[in-house]
Amino acid sequence: MEFHSVLEAINSRRDIYGNCYWAFRFTDLATGEVVTGKISGGESNINAIRCNWSGDDWDRGIRFDKTELGIREFDRLTKNWEYAGCSPEDLAAFIKSRL
Repeated sequence: MEFHSVLEAINSRRDIYGNCYWAFRFTDLATGEVVTGKISGGESNINAIRCNWSGDDWDRGIRFDKTELGIREFDRLTKNWEYAGCSPEDLAAFIKSRL
């Protein structure tokens, strides 16, 4: 299968209170455009962006990757990233509006 996009879920390691923070990076391989955002939710919310992306089923043309970073590294990376939402529908709309 040939991929047309890459969706990367990025999370921080857990802090001393057990909290984990999430963000994503979506890359359109045809244009090279990249959309990034912070979310309130978790890996399943990000992965579910692929559901109904371009039809009535999961879009298997979107490669899904996951990366875990240290807390400080995560904070540095996502410092200027915009908040994208929580639900998969909100996240997909956020990405599509910026592509």
